[in-house]
Formats: sequence, C-alpha cells, structure tokens
Amino acid sequence: MLSPEAKARKEAVRALLLQGLELLARTPLDPAPLRQALLDLEGPFLLVLVGEFNSGKSSLANALLGADLLPEGPTPTTDRIQLLEYGEGGEEAGEGFARLRLPHPLLRELALVDTPGTNALLEAHEVLTRRFLPRADLVLFVTSADRPLTRSEGEFLGLVRAWGKKVVLAVNKADLLEPQDQEAVARYVAAGVRGILGEEVPLFLVSARRGKRGQDPGLRALRAHAEEVLAQRALPLKLEGALGVLGKLLREADGVLAGEAEEVAQGLATCRALEALLARHLGRTRRDFAGQLALAERVFREVEARGHRFLEETVRLARLPDLLNAKAFREGFLKEVVQDAGARLERAVGEALRWLSRREEELLLDALAYLKEARPVPRGEEPFFAPLEEALARFRPEAEAERLSGLAQEAVVRTLAGSAGGLGLGAALVLVLKGVAADLTGLLAGFFLAFLSLSILPRRKERAKRLLSERLAEAFATVRGALEEALEEGLRRTEERFRGLFRDRCGALEERGQALEAGRRALAGLLAAAEGLRAR
Repeated sequence: MLSPEAKARKEAVRALLLQGLELLARTPLDPAPLRQALLDLEGPFLLVLVGEFNSGKSSLANALLGADLLPEGPTPTTDRIQLLEYGEGGEEAGEGFARLRLPHPLLRELALVDTPGTNALLEAHEVLTRRFLPRADLVLFVTSADRPLTRSEGEFLGLVRAWGKKVVLAVNKADLLEPQDQEAVARYVAAGVRGILGEEVPLFLVSARRGKRGQDPGLRALRAHAEEVLAQRALPLKLEGALGVLGKLLREADGVLAGEAEEVAQGLATCRALEALLARHLGRTRRDFAGQLALAERVFREVEARGHRFLEETVRLARLPDLLNAKAFREGFLKEVVQDAGARLERAVGEALRWLSRREEELLLDALAYLKEARPVPRGEEPFFAPLEEALARFRPEAEAERLSGLAQEAVVRTLAGSAGGLGLGAALVLVLKGVAADLTGLLAGFFLAFLSLSILPRRKERAKRLLSERLAEAFATVRGALEEALEEGLRRTEERFRGLFRDRCGALEERGQALEAGRRALAGLLAAAEGLRAR
C-alpha cells in the first residue's frame, strides 16, 4: 500500500505525463513511449540488463536470481530480447522480443529484460531503444573486466542518459584480474561512466562464475543493493524514470519545433525582404518618374518658345493689319506654334505609362532573382518564387500601360477640354491652344480701339507672352497632375498585385510562427515542472 505522500507524487507524475501527451499530439513526434510510461506506472519494476556480447550478462542474471533461467554460452545465445515475467511457464513471441513466464519468486516484484550483446551478429538496438530502454526503471549495465567500457558501450550509455535512466554498473569477470588490477579497472570504468552520465553510479566488481557457487562478495553486494532498491526505492525510481521519458520527448519536441521555427523565421525574413524590395521600388519609381514628366514638359516648353517667337514676329506695327484679322492670327498661331504638339504630348504620355508598366515587370524580375539566389527551398515546400514566375508569365506591360493610359487621358481631357470628353489627348491640347489664340487675338486687337501709341504695343506683347505662358503652365499642371494620378494608381495596383502574391503565405507563416512560439513556451514550462518534480 502506498502512503498518502507516495500517492500524491504518483498522481503528480501522472498529471504531467498526461499534459505531455497533449502537447506531443501537436508535434510530429511519436508519443508511444510516453503512453507506455503511463501504463507502466501500474506495472512491476522493470530491470533491464545491457552489455556487449560475451560480457556475461546472462550468467550474471542467473547468479543474481539463483537459478539457471537464461541460456549461457561463449557465442550469442539469442537473437532476441527476452522479457522475464512471473508466471506458470511458457514463451510468447513478441515484436522483436520473447516473453518468458517463469514461477520465480523474485519475478513477483520485478520484470527483467535480457538483451543480445550490443555488438552481436543479430543486433536488437532498435527494439531495445524503442520498446524497453524508455520503460526501464533501472539499467544494470554489464561490462567485462578483460575489456572494460568499450567505445560501443560508452555510446550506448549515452542513449541511457538521454532517457534519464538510473544505472547500476557491474564489472563482470573480476576473478580474471589480480587484486591491484581490479582496483585500477574499477577506477577506469567509474571515471569513464562519470564522464558519460555526468554523475557517480553504483559500481560492483563481480564474478558470475564464482557467484553461482556463493563465493563472490561482489555478487552478494550487488544482490543486497538490488534488494534495497526494490524495498525502498522502487516507486521513486519508477516515477523518476517516467519523468525522464517525458523530459527526453519534450526536449526532442522542442528541437523539432525549433527547426520548424527557424524555417518559419527564414520565410518571414523573406516576406520582410520582399516588402523592403517593394518599398525601394515604389520610392525609386516615384523619384525616376520625374524624367518622364520632363519629356511631357518639354512639349509645352517648345510650344512656349515657339509662341514667344511668333508673338515677337507678329506683334509689330508693320503687321498691324494681320493682328486685326482674328482668323488669320489663329490659323498662323496653330500652324507655327501648335504644330504637332498634341501628337507629341500623346506619345510622351504613352511612353511614360509604358515606362511605368515596365518598372512593375522589373520589380517581379528583381524579386525572382532575389528569391532564387538568397533562399533555399526546404524539401517538400512549394518554392516561394513559384507565384512570381506565374505572375511574370501572365504579365503584359503593354496591356497594363493601356489601362493606365485610359485613366490618364480621361483626366487630362476632362480638365483641358471641359465638355469635350470624347476628344483625344492631342485634340484636347489643340482645343485649349485654339482658345489661347483667340484670347491673344482679342488682347492684341483691343489696343487698337483705345489709341495708337508706340508705348502700348510692347506692353500688350509682353502681356500676351505672359498669358501664353500662364495658359501653358496651367495645361502642363493638368497633364502633370493626371500623370501623377496615373503613377499613384499604377503603383497602388503594383503594390496590391505584388503583395497578393505572398499575402496569404506570409500571413500563414506569421500565424504558424506564433503557434510555434506558444508551443515551445508550453513545452519549456512542462519540462521545468517535470525536472523540478524529478529533483524532489
């Protein structure tokens, strides 16, 4: 019967194991060892014997039990793990092991696992480490005095430590050594095991051969230690072993989640890099668009220069009759000043919009080059650049420029031509300049009705120049505003399309990263609780 304190400790361990099962269910790890640990809380004490071939494990087990229950021999006597339990006799085959039921009184209190040597021809490492090492309440590790603590034995002890199992060490065949050599071997093995396990472990120099005849004090000491463990420490070791299984699986799960979190972090870094690439593209495009505006402005500046020359040549006393002929003045203005300004402006606007569309294509290409060079693709994951390649395959710069052109021309025509919404961009400019010509005609003809004075004509000419420059500046401001509106609309569409290639994926990565962080915090909290309880 368990004391109330022991029951409370057992229930505390059970609660932690159940929490561990819940957390591990959210990871790819197999929780089977933890489920088995829960079941084993109610089972017998499990002693697992391990060691290399010919270290005398089976002989030592028989000597401890006081009966020849296991086969012995100079060659491997079994190719399977053997689980000895109390029963009326019989053998049952398991998955990679044999279950033997024997009516030995000691087996009422413990179950014993005998394993093939770790370097036997038919090794059973996988079954041992998967099925029985996690279940062990105590590991009896047997090494031979004539070849103590080999490299493979040290590696296996590392597995034992990983599962947090307690170890008792038996150096068998001590009778083959001189007394002074026995002490040297004991010190060598103790130091080696301490370096692997990080703690001192009980160590016994034994001779299974002499122990069967009742002549070995080392074996008697080992048996006394085993009896003490069963009588006083069986439950603490079982609980501690279960917490060791929990700790190992929690650390492994954290390693898995940490690896996934690193991949998620790389993905989020890629998302941030693409955002930065987009921001640089938007800033650079806005800055460089000034060059496209300058091409459109050149059309107005050339019209202004020709207009000023036209006024200088026309607004003179010698050509006063022509100034009074409004129709001739307007026709001369359109022919000599306007020329093909409308068509050239249309070409400048169209080229600016095509330039803008090509910049979006350049953004896609830059992003694709970055992704292919800077980010490796994890196995089984769709390449981050797959949506970019698809977008590039579908992207048509001319079609996008045409859509933007419709927007820009509509704004220009609406402002320049007022109700002349059906006119083209060039026609709209010509219409406005015809109005300017009419204004200039009225302005210049008006002075004749006032009085003839040589001082009036230069002032009227300068006023005409100013009027022409102001109207052209207004017209260019309208075109510039429409182009800037088209620029912002184009950049807005670019930004929306570009982000749309990664929005869902980056959002999913953000959510997964938060879930992984929360999962790792939960694992760390449960691991701390398990280690604290294990220490107590």
